[in-house]
Amino acid sequence: MLYNLIISLPMVVCGGWLIFFLFRCFSEKAERHVTCWLVCFFAAALVLYTNHWLFFSGHPSAIGEWSYYVANLCVYPVYYAYLRALTRTKRNWEVPALLLPAVLVAICFPFGLHLFARIAFAVQVVWVLVRGYRLVWQTIHRMDNTYSDDRSRILRPTHMLLVFLGVTAVVSIVLNVFGRDYFAHETFVMIPAVLMTVLLYGLGYVAAHTVVPQETVTEELMGDGLPMAGTEKDFVTTEETDALFFKIADAIRKQKLYADPRLTIQDLAAAVNSNRTYVSNCINRRTGYSFSQYIAHYRVECAEQVLLDPQYANDHDAIAAAIALSGFSSDQNFYRVFKDINNKTPLQYRKEKMHFCTICE
Repeated sequence: MLYNLIISLPMVVCGGWLIFFLFRCFSEKAERHVTCWLVCFFAAALVLYTNHWLFFSGHPSAIGEWSYYVANLCVYPVYYAYLRALTRTKRNWEVPALLLPAVLVAICFPFGLHLFARIAFAVQVVWVLVRGYRLVWQTIHRMDNTYSDDRSRILRPTHMLLVFLGVTAVVSIVLNVFGRDYFAHETFVMIPAVLMTVLLYGLGYVAAHTVVPQETVTEELMGDGLPMAGTEKDFVTTEETDALFFKIADAIRKQKLYADPRLTIQDLAAAVNSNRTYVSNCINRRTGYSFSQYIAHYRVECAEQVLLDPQYANDHDAIAAAIALSGFSSDQNFYRVFKDINNKTPLQYRKEKMHFCTICE
């Protein structure tokens, strides 16, 4: 009884998320192109783990074996297609090429392509994990150097999830190399079943809470995309960098650019009559911060001044004014960034400073 329940869990989780994303796909048009790939992913995973359940519960079939191998060769490529859609990356040859083994196995399965399917699966896993991890990391980097509202935090759970996906992929590769018959013992079957249940639930949960703003773009979609980390697209002298950095700091303070929650690197570049690549490189080299981190320090500095302003008699008014005047996009973002920089909450900072000022007087 317990055995049958456990080996059915991946199938149940896939079915639940498939229904959820199908409903979202038809009810929310804005992210339909992203959600459709999630529907395809959980549909393929449902076929895969339904056959897994049938096989290990003692009901294998020829059609089940065929659909198992085909679905197995679809799940990782389709998830990679979801990552590309999520990060607004242009379509290229990768996804069709990754799905080609599934097409070949679907057509030629009667001729015995089991070994080919296992090798192709291992190649798919390595390719998708390496490319997917790099793709998400690059997008996070570009978002940090384009927007000031720290929107890259949206993708950080997906980035971390890929690490866990890599661990479970090792289990999947082992299962495919040795074959399912090799793991016929109940204990050997239940362990990967539980592991895959946790992974599939995590994939669905993170995807359900990850919506990238529509205007977010990637380097492939921009005419003069920001350089990758560790590269220098444009070379400037130290003197030119110093002069530009002075103009950047001056413009941010005098024009209070940090107070705009929607400030972008393009806005800052226009304010100093430069281009965003020069401005981004200048900030990175001189401070070691990304654009969003650099602006966050100005916002926290402004918030600190407001919190200590004597015109705000009570703590609630002071914190509300600090949020409103410093340019943070949300209360949550304000509290998180303020504590990251000061190692204390805004209220703790205000009380400590006010107490210190009272003692000095």
